[in-house]
Amino acid sequence: MLILNGNKFALNDEEYTNSLFLSGGTCVGYYKPLKASITILDHNKDKIGVINKYGVLCKATKQDFDTKYHYSYGDIKQVGEYASYSQEVEEVEQAMHDNNIVKQY
Repeated sequence: MLILNGNKFALNDEEYTNSLFLSGGTCVGYYKPLKASITILDHNKDKIGVINKYGVLCKATKQDFDTKYHYSYGDIKQVGEYASYSQEVEEVEQAMHDNNIVKQY
C-alpha cells in the first residue's frame, strides 16, 4: 500500500478490493514500482503520475494527438495538494525506501 497525502494506492487488485472493507479509507488508484521509479495509476489503471528516480512526484498527461506522456511538476487530482513541500518530500522518500528504490542525485 502506498499512501500519498492521505490517499491510498494499491499494488494489486486484491489489495484494492480489501481496502473497501477495511477502516481508513478506500484506495483511489494503483501504483507500480519499477527499477528506478514508481508509476501512479488511477482506478482505471491509466497513468496519472510518477515518482522519478530523483524523488520528484510528477504529474503525467497525454494529449489526444500524441501517444507520449508529458511530465510536469503539478498537483495530481487523486493525490491532492500537499500542505507543505517538506511533507511531500518525506512521503515520496518513504515510498521510495519502501519499494527499494535508491534516490539518485
